[in-house]
Amino acid sequence: MRKRVEQTAKPRVLLSGHLPPPMGGMAAFYQALLSSSLPERVNLCFVQTSTQERALANSGSVTAANLLSAVQDGARFARAALRHRPQVTHIGTAHGLSFLKHSVCVMIAALLGSRVLLHPHCAFSAFYADRSAPWRWYVRQIIRLCDGIVALSHEWEPLRAVTPNCRVHALPNAIDLTPYQEIAQEHMARDRNGSSPRILYLGYVGRAKGTYDLIEAARELQSTEQDIVFDLVGDELNPGERALLGQQIEEAGLSDRVHLREAVSGADKLACFRDADLLVYPSYYEGMPMAVLEAMACALPIVATRVGGLPDLVVDGVNGLLVEPGNPEQLAAAIRRLTTNAELCRGMRMHSYQLVRKQFDMEQRMEQLVDIYQAVLAMGR
Repeated sequence: MRKRVEQTAKPRVLLSGHLPPPMGGMAAFYQALLSSSLPERVNLCFVQTSTQERALANSGSVTAANLLSAVQDGARFARAALRHRPQVTHIGTAHGLSFLKHSVCVMIAALLGSRVLLHPHCAFSAFYADRSAPWRWYVRQIIRLCDGIVALSHEWEPLRAVTPNCRVHALPNAIDLTPYQEIAQEHMARDRNGSSPRILYLGYVGRAKGTYDLIEAARELQSTEQDIVFDLVGDELNPGERALLGQQIEEAGLSDRVHLREAVSGADKLACFRDADLLVYPSYYEGMPMAVLEAMACALPIVATRVGGLPDLVVDGVNGLLVEPGNPEQLAAAIRRLTTNAELCRGMRMHSYQLVRKQFDMEQRMEQLVDIYQAVLAMGR
């Protein structure tokens, strides 16, 4: 039984997560979080709990190198916890082996008497609902050691019934809107009549991200009068997938229309958003993709699958269109609808921009996060 910790004006918080490289959604979130006002609002110590030397395609597998990295990550976390003696430990995690590693961090923080917040950056289905019974049992045992769960989206609502004694705090992802404002103004003033529509996908590429479906949708759209260009930008999700995707593009005769590009960041990423007419996100499962938030901040309409936290970002028919995962025909139809209806696109650009400013600005969410820390400290145990 841990003793109740007294609240302070600036609670001591240990934040564990991942910073780039590699640049994925989770890394982008923690980079934005540390660049926000949070370090001024709390006595913050950040600890990196994922190696920056491993590509995503090599993570998640049980190898000697990955096991060594996990041990090193856990030891780094333990040293930070012992040194900082946090009142609140905020642990970012994902599904699968990431959770196994971070469950040890939960145990360490609980043993040291800290309040523990677990923050899964993934879909609830991948984290719990679609997993085996032994896995779900283990997740429940770890959650019992926590004082709260930080949930990305409405998809996580069923967790309240799974762990009724652990409070679930809703905290959607958020971004700093400043870098995207100029692009948003350009898009809202844009009239591209007569030019080829450019469709952007930005994120890891692979089967689970719907990339093969997107190529099939591009094949379906090949017979239209429009010369639609697709930019698929990102690192491969699994080893060898980039080569398979390149082969599919070539066999479909789409090499002049579908461009498979390496991951970008900084000014190069902003250039991708500036050139795009809409963002497409055909993933099979998601938490709350930072790329979609960035596209909304650039005033882009979104075509996305109805999975995970995407319906929390994309209001069907308002700032984008939702389709079912694994359905290239629906994907193609949605893209065709937006690229042939300038008036619809114009309204969706404005709604994307307004929605992200109203609900997903990082500084607004910092107020909420600090309130969560204070609520956790005020809890009885």
